[in-house]
Amino acid sequence: MTALSQFIDTALRGLDRLLIALAVGCLVVLVGVVFAAVVMRYILNAPMLFSFDLSTLLFAWLVFVGLIIADHDEAHMGLDLVPGLSSEALRHVLVAIRYFLVLVLSAYLAWIGYQLFQRTGAQISSLRISARWLYAAMPLGFGLLTLSYCGRIVRHFANWGR
Repeated sequence: MTALSQFIDTALRGLDRLLIALAVGCLVVLVGVVFAAVVMRYILNAPMLFSFDLSTLLFAWLVFVGLIIADHDEAHMGLDLVPGLSSEALRHVLVAIRYFLVLVLSAYLAWIGYQLFQRTGAQISSLRISARWLYAAMPLGFGLLTLSYCGRIVRHFANWGR
């Protein structure tokens, strides 16, 4: 079981690095595009027609990829009520319930995002790409969050008695 756990941990670290690189790339390009759009519009009086659509696309990907990164760093907002409980059994039960609720919600949002992705047939005219590139961020982000919480639940129950 240890070898499987090490393999999963290595794969997750690699996925984290890939997601961080994607988020950093999105952020750098987003800032560059917005800066260039401001310069072009207000200094050169020649607006970049694609800047709004590209920045919207990059921002969506940044948000949904950042969702996973923040989850792995445990950077989401939360209440410190549960860790402060004196009863170890109650704390484990409440954490398990929380994990399960987040799992169900993220799976539902991944499903909704996938349906939205499937229904979209429009094109982002200024970029000449399918709008599916925009809508793909939601099911991917919440799908990865769902997988992350599946792993958290397994680890939580594996460490229940320890």
